[in-house]
Amino acid sequence: MVTKKESEAILDECLSRKKEYLNLLGRLVKIETPPADSRAHQKLFGVLEKELSSVRYLSSHYPGINSGGQILAKPESLNGSCYQLMLGHIDTVWPKGTLDKMPFAHEGDVYKGPGIYDMKAGITMMIQALKIMNDLELSPRVTPVIFINSDEETGSRDSVYRIRNLARAMNRVYVLEPSLDPEGKLKTRRKGVGHFDVIIKGVSSHAGIEPEKGRSAIVELSFLIQKLNELNDPENGISVNVGKIGGGTNTNVVAGESSAAVDVRVLTKKDAERIRESILDIEPTTPGVELQITGGFKRPPLVRNQRNRTLWNEAVKISKRLGIGLSEGISGGGSDGSYTSLFTATLDGLGAVGDGAHSPTEKIFLDKTLERIALLIHLLMLPEQKTAE
Repeated sequence: MVTKKESEAILDECLSRKKEYLNLLGRLVKIETPPADSRAHQKLFGVLEKELSSVRYLSSHYPGINSGGQILAKPESLNGSCYQLMLGHIDTVWPKGTLDKMPFAHEGDVYKGPGIYDMKAGITMMIQALKIMNDLELSPRVTPVIFINSDEETGSRDSVYRIRNLARAMNRVYVLEPSLDPEGKLKTRRKGVGHFDVIIKGVSSHAGIEPEKGRSAIVELSFLIQKLNELNDPENGISVNVGKIGGGTNTNVVAGESSAAVDVRVLTKKDAERIRESILDIEPTTPGVELQITGGFKRPPLVRNQRNRTLWNEAVKISKRLGIGLSEGISGGGSDGSYTSLFTATLDGLGAVGDGAHSPTEKIFLDKTLERIALLIHLLMLPEQKTAE
């Protein structure tokens, strides 16, 4: 357990290292890492591997199919058999060239740039925490390891099986995704994320000469959209969004085919199963039209189970000791923490305090973010968590 004197020293040290923190953060933000840009991903991984080696961490690089892969970093000397994981991603939603419009810059305490909030500031926090712990000679009882992927924004297809396997071996997981809202709430619940694809096959005909012989796939799509819209239940955290549609060949042809892509968010596994069945069971309204619906839930919900609440309660105690305050919230977005939560205690949203993820206003608040490094260090110093689930 960290003493009061050590606690004060940790917070002071985190706040005093602005220059060091910003130096690494700037380097990471200036390496643009769009989705599926494996060369850029590997370039940034190279920077991180050098930083990790400075605190005597060895990095293993795993290749990806549609990304730059992942790195797993462990101390050169492993002590004991109990481990905790710091989890994050280096890919961003921003295309190459965004830096020209959104350069790494600041106004006072506010720092901006593509991917700075989600989540290169969080990656920098991991490295900074290890450096400060090393310099202050703090020895955690549970060995910290780091796993960073480069395909989280596109669904973690290359990395999900490693994330799941790692989670099974971990006593707990800290996800350095950005916190929620400018208040900096930790994300103690996340919605599960589903995706469904719809293909409708109708019967085409001439719209002027013999429209009665046609069966419009676009008309059927309009009926389907209404059925999907009826599944929305905002009060219970359920959202069903038809985000993309297509179909038809020309205005003088009754459409023989149409399509739609559907995003679904839910708060519970029970709702995920129910909504999935409701969508897959939808029948066509128009006679003679064929309806094909495929898909399901990619990311499970992150829920407030007992082991996650135990970790949250420890974070609250630490925040009070540090005098920084802490609150919690629900995120509609997904993260790899939803996978780890299936197997071990998980605390998400421990990254930067800021705002504007995935938007041109993306930014972090530096001092608040540096305080969160102190919170992270204290969490890493906790003894082994005994809570079973």
